[in-house]
Amino acid sequence: MKKIGLIIIGIIVVIIAIGNLDTKNSNVIEDERTYSKPWREPNNDEFAKIGRIMIANRIKVCGEYYVKEVASGEYVIACTPNGKNWTYFVAWIYTEKIYLANTEMEMKLTPPR
Repeated sequence: MKKIGLIIIGIIVVIIAIGNLDTKNSNVIEDERTYSKPWREPNNDEFAKIGRIMIANRIKVCGEYYVKEVASGEYVIACTPNGKNWTYFVAWIYTEKIYLANTEMEMKLTPPR
């Protein structure tokens, strides 16, 4: 009887762990401010920090870019090489991480212009 109980508990733990992996690996920001805030040009400090992260990650699609600061140091970035085609990223300047926004998030964002 103890073995069956332990097996059931083990299965529950595995199911919970798999469910948590899905949400932790998601690059979707659920905060509605992300989608309702207007895009803006980065200020000098943001331009330098975000630019450094892009260079370190070999991101070359940004002839120009606009930002939305979702939280302190957390940005959504819209990049374009030509003013027509946009690529979206999520960046954290304090940890110097940047990720391509996933399809779900991309569908919720509107281009800056």
